[in-house]
Amino acid sequence: MDYLKIIIVAIIQGLTEFLPVSSSGHLALAQYLLGIESPGVTLEVFLHFGTFLSVLVIFWKDIIRILVAFVLNFWKLWKYPALMRENEHFALSIYIIISMIPAGLAGILLKDRIDALFNNIILVGIALLVTGFVLFLTQWAQNQKRPLNGWRVLLIGLAQAIAIIPGISRSGSTISTGLFLGMPREKIARFSFLMALPLIFGATALEAREAFSNMDFAWSGIIIGTLTAFLFGYFAVKWLLAATVKGRLHFFGFYCLLLGFITLILG
Repeated sequence: MDYLKIIIVAIIQGLTEFLPVSSSGHLALAQYLLGIESPGVTLEVFLHFGTFLSVLVIFWKDIIRILVAFVLNFWKLWKYPALMRENEHFALSIYIIISMIPAGLAGILLKDRIDALFNNIILVGIALLVTGFVLFLTQWAQNQKRPLNGWRVLLIGLAQAIAIIPGISRSGSTISTGLFLGMPREKIARFSFLMALPLIFGATALEAREAFSNMDFAWSGIIIGTLTAFLFGYFAVKWLLAATVKGRLHFFGFYCLLLGFITLILG
């Protein structure tokens, strides 16, 4: 893969990893419609690492507070209810763990079946239409002040698990679910990014062993791809945070609906 294709794939990965338009769907379309081959496991690992870093840079204060709160209190099992009421960051750490369970199980049990779906361009188009429809409905979601709790987090986690299907947006699914449940826009947008970090890190770590045992890319291409994914990922996170807080998430729905119809026609 030449540098131009590396940059194109990195831009797609960086923008669509966090924007509610489905990174997996866009990568499948790029492979199908533009003839851009899979980036390979080595470059894929570093592209995910680049987008992972973009979230770390933006939320590093929250991440440190959450980690410190969890490390200091995780062994106090009998005090969890009280600690979660008193310490917001410890509560977030527990909610993040709960939210990971559905997606983790789906990834482990259905990985091979999900990988096969990337070749079904019609299904990708239908999934994009579903994403667009859900995002379109968010314009009527009330910006209420309902807090995170166990069952809301579990529902958001289930939405994240469904987003393993190419064409279903992870951030779109999780943020939309939170909005429909009456959570504040800024709070659910922030939680959506934080809950994704362990999964991105875990998936990257699992692929890293294979990547480093078979370095099929030159370091120049890896550096270019990682930096590009980081820069566009940073921009995408900032853009989505602003759009969610301002109640403009449904605008991404128009894009997904249009892209879904084009995909079905071309597919």
